[in-house]
Amino acid sequence: MNWSEYNISIAAQTGLCRRPGLICLIGRPLQEGQQLIKEKPELAPEVRKKLEEIHDCWIVLESTTQAKARHLFEANKAELLVQSYGELDKRLSHLEGQLQVVDGARDITSVNSELQKLQVLENQMEGWYKEVGELQAQASTLHQDGSGKEEVTEKQNVVEARIVRLIEPLKQRRRILLASKEVHQVTRDIEDETLWVQERLPQAMSKDHGNNLQTVQHLHKKLQTLQREILGHQPRISDVMERAGHIASIQNPEADAVRLSLDRLRESWDALREETQQREQRLNAMQQVQQYYFDASEVESWLSEQELHMMTDEKGKDEQSSLQMLKKHLTLEQTIDDYAENICELSNTCRALLDVGHPESEHISKQQSQIDRLYVSLKDFVEERKGKLEQHYWLFQLNREVDELEQWIAEREVVAGSPELGQDYEHVTVSEKPLMSLIGL
Repeated sequence: MNWSEYNISIAAQTGLCRRPGLICLIGRPLQEGQQLIKEKPELAPEVRKKLEEIHDCWIVLESTTQAKARHLFEANKAELLVQSYGELDKRLSHLEGQLQVVDGARDITSVNSELQKLQVLENQMEGWYKEVGELQAQASTLHQDGSGKEEVTEKQNVVEARIVRLIEPLKQRRRILLASKEVHQVTRDIEDETLWVQERLPQAMSKDHGNNLQTVQHLHKKLQTLQREILGHQPRISDVMERAGHIASIQNPEADAVRLSLDRLRESWDALREETQQREQRLNAMQQVQQYYFDASEVESWLSEQELHMMTDEKGKDEQSSLQMLKKHLTLEQTIDDYAENICELSNTCRALLDVGHPESEHISKQQSQIDRLYVSLKDFVEERKGKLEQHYWLFQLNREVDELEQWIAEREVVAGSPELGQDYEHVTVSEKPLMSLIGL
C-alpha cells in the first residue's frame, strides 16, 4: 500500500461519523425539535435544552473519532517508515559486504570491469541517499509523542550512520581501482615502448655501411628516417617514463615490477640513441671515404682520358691545320693546368682522412699517390705532345719560307738571264731597273 492509498484509507476511516446515514439520524431529531418548538412554543426551553445536549454529544463524538483516526494514521505511518528504513538498511548492508570483497584485478580489462561494477554501486548509493532524504522528510511530520516515533528515529540513525560509513570505502575502492588501472596501463605502455625500441635497435646497430657511394647515401637516408622517428617518439617515451617513475617511487610489489620494466626501457632507449649516434658517425666517415673514392675515380678517368689524347700521333697536313692543332693543344694544356685545383682538393681530403686515422688509410694513400703520378705523367705527355706539334708547325713554316725563297730566286734568275739589251736609251733604262734592284743598287 503506497502513501496515497494509505491516506485515502485513513480518511475513509475517519469519516465514519460523517456518513450520510448517521447525519440523517442526528438531523432528524434536530428537525423534529425545531418543528415541535414551532407547534408548541411553551415547550421551547425544554426542547432547546435537549437539542443542545444532542449537539454537544455529537461534537464530543466527532472530536474523539478524529483523535482516534489521527492516532491510527501516525501508527501506520511510523510502521511504514520503519519498514522502509529496514529494507534500505538491508541493501546498504549488502553493499557493505560487496565492498569488503576485494578481487585482485589481473589485467586492465578486469580493472575496467571492476570500475564499471563500482560505478553501478555508486549510482545505487546516490539513489539511496535521495531515498533517505525523502524518508527524513516524512519522518519529520511524525508527532514527537506519537506511537513508533522512537523506533523510526532509531532506524533512521542506523541507516544514516551506515551511509556515512560507506562513503569513504566507496571512495577508497575507486582510488585503489584507478591506481591499479594506472599500474596495468603503465606496464602495458612500457611493454609497447620497449618493443618499439627493440624493433629499431638492429637497424641502429647494423654493421652494413655500404660498399660504394650510392649504397652509403641510401643507408644514410634510412638512418635519417630512423632519427626523425626517434625524435618524434621522444615525448611519448618521456610521458611513459614519468608516469612509471611516479609508480616506481611507491614501496609495494607491483611498483617493484614496474621499476624493473622501467629500468629495462631506459637501458634500451639509451642504447638506441647511442647506437644511432655512433652509426651516424660511422656512416659519415664511410660517406667521406666513398665520396673520396668516387671523386678519385672520376679524376683518374679524366686523367686517363686526357693521357689518351696526348698519346695520339695525329698531326696537321699543312701549316694551317698544324697551327689549329697547336692552338687546341694549348687550350687543353691550360685546362689540365687548371685541373690541378681538383687534384689539390682531393689531396686535402686524403690528408684529412689520414689525420683521423681512418681504417682504410693505407688504401687511400696509395690511390692518392697513383693520382699524383698520373697527373705528373700527364703533364709530361702534354709537354711532349706540345713539342711535337710545335716542331711540326715550324717544319711547315720553314718549308713555306723555303718555297717562297726558291720562287723569289727563280724570278730573279729570269731577270738576270734575259738577253734583251734595249733598243734605245729609254728602253735600256727601263730594262736596267729590275737588274739594279736585284743587285741592290
